[in-house]
Amino acid sequence: MLLSLTLAAGTAQAQPAADADEAVARAASTIEQGYYGDALQQLASPGLRDVAEAQALLGDLYLRGLGVPQNFGTAMDYYRRAAGLGSAAGQNALGRAYAEGQAIPRDAQRAFEYLTEAAMSGVPGYQSDLARALETGVGGEPRPDEAASWYQRAAEQGDLDAMTSLGVLYLEGRGVERDADRAIELFAQASEAGDARAQNNLGLIYVRGEDVERDYDLAFELFSVAAEQGQREALTNLSVMYASGFGVDVDEAQSVRLLEQARRARGLTLSTLLEQVGFPYDARLAEQDWSMPLSPANEQAARGGDPVALYLTALRYLNGAGVRQDIPVGVERMQRAADLGMGTAQFMLGLMYAHGRNLPQDYGHAYVWTSRAALAAVPGAAEVRDALAAEMGAAQLRQAQQRVAASLDRAQ
Repeated sequence: MLLSLTLAAGTAQAQPAADADEAVARAASTIEQGYYGDALQQLASPGLRDVAEAQALLGDLYLRGLGVPQNFGTAMDYYRRAAGLGSAAGQNALGRAYAEGQAIPRDAQRAFEYLTEAAMSGVPGYQSDLARALETGVGGEPRPDEAASWYQRAAEQGDLDAMTSLGVLYLEGRGVERDADRAIELFAQASEAGDARAQNNLGLIYVRGEDVERDYDLAFELFSVAAEQGQREALTNLSVMYASGFGVDVDEAQSVRLLEQARRARGLTLSTLLEQVGFPYDARLAEQDWSMPLSPANEQAARGGDPVALYLTALRYLNGAGVRQDIPVGVERMQRAADLGMGTAQFMLGLMYAHGRNLPQDYGHAYVWTSRAALAAVPGAAEVRDALAAEMGAAQLRQAQQRVAASLDRAQ
């Protein structure tokens, strides 16, 4: 059963600091283990209401839709409370949200205020986030000189992303005087620690041979280790190596395979995800021979309201598999299976709305059903839900998230 949380004012008695720290650490560990509902209950303790990091973790759960329906508005409420209590995590999350303009309207001034406040805490990841906002110029002109300063601070603490980003600035001479040796040093340090972006960048330097002696063998090795981590540019560069025979024997088939991997790695866009998602798997489904006629037993079970039978027969009617195609019947049965709480049916219904297949394309409806499927832990549902959110306007998304909450209330 989902726990309903509110941010209403109360007079909860605060826990002693040591006990509160232990409770937050326990909740964070529970989240890492994937027990999101348990973590939610732990963090919702009245004694943690005024504990900054507990509020930030609640914001994370609502932002990512873990154990609860994804709700950006609620997430921002928790982050604001966390930030007001002095949480650098809450400040950083708010800064990123204002910079990206998805969860809340974009506001460059507030973005930099919160990101700077978080960076001043000394956490290298937050310093790197501020540097990235300065480098890209959220809401205005890029400020690479300031970005370089913050990247430097984060890099000195071992932040690999900051090392690599600082290396790019030195290589290109943006915000700092161009220094290829310094760039190579930073890339090498991050590369040895396993940073895929640094490995790819260092490989490119050795391919070009402009600031070092050209070394195709070393470049191939660097591209390979980065590609093993799924780094998109490295996959593309490795494909070129195989196609041209630089550092490796020509292998056109492998080149094509790597290009396809790179295309998939470009994913997390809605269109790419929808291409990748196939038949949603459900462990309760027996292997089907779709060429065989519809089983009378399955038809009877579906009419009796069995959700698995409804799902299976819906697929048959939608595709004309072993039965005369009847799309209205298929849609109606898929809807019934989804309403009965079958996560796989919910995901399939969401995909149908997202694709505009057998139903009018409607990202709002697609978001509702993929959200329900994500709460049921259906593989792939959360990724599609998040990709849909990225395609929707703020008002449309808020409305869809309200509909998710309403549908869950009806289901209880």
